[in-house]
Amino acid sequence: MPRLNTLIVSKDNHLIEATYMLSLSEQRLLLLTLARIDSRAILQHGICHTITASEIANSYNLPRDQAYELLIHVAERLYERSVVICNPDPERPDVSHLRTRWVASIRYLPSRGAIELIFAPAILPFLSQLKRKFSSYRLEHVAPMTSIYAIRLYELLIQWREAGTRTVEINWLRERFELGDKYPNIRDLKARVLNPAIDQINTHSDLWVNWEQHKRGRVVHALTFTFGPKPQADAPPTTALTTLKPATLKLTRAYVEQHAYPGESWEEAWERLGRKQEQQDTAGRLLG
Repeated sequence: MPRLNTLIVSKDNHLIEATYMLSLSEQRLLLLTLARIDSRAILQHGICHTITASEIANSYNLPRDQAYELLIHVAERLYERSVVICNPDPERPDVSHLRTRWVASIRYLPSRGAIELIFAPAILPFLSQLKRKFSSYRLEHVAPMTSIYAIRLYELLIQWREAGTRTVEINWLRERFELGDKYPNIRDLKARVLNPAIDQINTHSDLWVNWEQHKRGRVVHALTFTFGPKPQADAPPTTALTTLKPATLKLTRAYVEQHAYPGESWEEAWERLGRKQEQQDTAGRLLG
C-alpha cells in the first residue's frame, strides 16, 4: 500500500477551474483514486481503479468499518455527480463547455472490502497524458482538511505557485464552487467558506496564505490571495516561489485612512485591515 506522502494528485488546469460540487467524502475518494494514476501515461477507457476500505482508513485516519461504509455509499453518490469544464479543447474553440460525469461505472467487491471505479471517457484527457498546463500536489497536504472549499481553494492557488499571488472575482469563485444562492452576503461567505478554507490551508497544507478583498463602491467584487511555501515543508512536485515572512500591520487611524479603498468607510477599512493583520500574524506563526 503506497505511503500517503508518496501519493501525487495531478489534474489538468481546466479541470481544477471547472464548476462542480462534491462532498468531503466524495472529494476524498476521488483524490485517492487520482493519486493512484500515472498522469504521464495513457489512461485507456475501461481501466478499473481499485480502492479498498483499508486505503481510505489509512489515508484519512478513519476507523476501517466507517471507511467501508463511506466507500460504498460515497461511490454511489459520486456516480451521479457531473462536472462542467469551460473551453475544454483548444482545437475546438466552438465548444464553450463540456459537461461529463466523473465515473462511468462502479463494481462492488464486498469480499475484499473494495470497489472498482471506471472513469467516464470524456474526463480522461484531463487526468492522463498531462504535459502542460497542469498542477500537481501531494495528497498529504489536503488529506486532513474537512472543508470542501479548502481543498478547492488550495488547488486554485497551486496553479499560481510560482507567482505567489492570485486575484479572482467573487462571482467566478462562487460559480466554480457551485454555491448557487448560498451565502449571498459577503459576511456569510467569509464565515462559511473563505475563513475556514484559509485556516485549514494554513494549518494543514504546505502553504501559508493571506488574502484581502477589493471593492467597487461598497460591494466586494474580488479577492487577492498571497501565498508561499512554509519553511521546512517537503518540496512540492513543482517549483515554488520563496516568499518572505509578512510584516505585522499597525492599525493607527492614520494608517487606516491612508489604506482605505475609494468609497470605503473608516469602519470597513479598519475591519478589512484588521483581518489582514490577523492573517499575517497567523502566517508569521506558521513561518516561525
